[in-house]
Amino acid sequence: MSRRKEMNRIRIVITDPLLGRMPEIARERYPEESKGIDWVMAETGDEDELMALVPGADIIVGARKGLTAKVLERADKATFIQQCSAGYDNIDMQVAVRKGMKVSNSGAAGVIPVAEHAIMLMLACAKSLPMAHQSMVEGKWIFNELVNRVYEVYDKLLGIVGMGQIGTQVAVLAHGLKMRVQYYDPYRKDTSDLDFPVKSVSLEELLRTSDFVTIHTPLTDETYHLIGMDQLRMMKKTAYLINTARGVIVDEEALVKALEEGVIAGAGLDVYGRHIDEPHPDAKIRRLPNVVLTPHVGGASAEDIFRNFYVTSLDNIMRFIRGEAPLYVVSDKAKAG
Repeated sequence: MSRRKEMNRIRIVITDPLLGRMPEIARERYPEESKGIDWVMAETGDEDELMALVPGADIIVGARKGLTAKVLERADKATFIQQCSAGYDNIDMQVAVRKGMKVSNSGAAGVIPVAEHAIMLMLACAKSLPMAHQSMVEGKWIFNELVNRVYEVYDKLLGIVGMGQIGTQVAVLAHGLKMRVQYYDPYRKDTSDLDFPVKSVSLEELLRTSDFVTIHTPLTDETYHLIGMDQLRMMKKTAYLINTARGVIVDEEALVKALEEGVIAGAGLDVYGRHIDEPHPDAKIRRLPNVVLTPHVGGASAEDIFRNFYVTSLDNIMRFIRGEAPLYVVSDKAKAG
């Protein structure tokens, strides 16, 4: 017997307005299952609102908004959380595990767009794109200033910190650009799935030798401020740092100082703070000439959002409702850890 029949109607709370089309697409793709679902949509997804919405919910659907301890403690019935992204550091996993909730992420979400975004930031840095674009917008012609200030990535050495799904896709794209690739990942030694050479090295060797360093590790206690001033000083003065993972993996104050003092050549950033934090409008990082900044849109391609929200995540919710084991369960890993 399916969970829908056992529990009569199922109440699903969607915690992020970004997921607004989920009820509509569920009705289109799963008309029978949808007859037994009551969808509840958060308007803002702030903590107070979610604390008021989750009591009585059977399933909670997450994305960018915080599923904090206070929110989850109020979830008196929920047995399943579907996180519509690969990352799940917005969820208090200790509380979820203690309460016996299954938590799934969305598998390979973000792999293609985030990898592409990292390569884009790398190229934008190498080609002095922001300076070139802004000068044209202002009616200037700075050809002479940019001569010898734009660089190739061909045959450059790329260092990947974190060789999971996204890091691996970055390696594939970089190989297509004829870059040489090395990586640091204490949890991965075997790269036999790749049909080109990739070298495993220590973090120190990676930092000292890479022309570009790109970060693709999850945020954990171990990786918080993994890159500080000591690590930045190991890098070449001509090297660029790319971060599309989580902002606080890099010590931002140290990075600003390194960029101001010419410790490294530049940086390309799509992430700030812990998850979806915005840098302060007056933050120094916004005003430096040797950075390329984007507003955490690396994983927000139209194609990936549809795959992530309305195929992978929605299918997994329906699996759970039908009484099947959900895919991409991450709470078991948290419990084991």
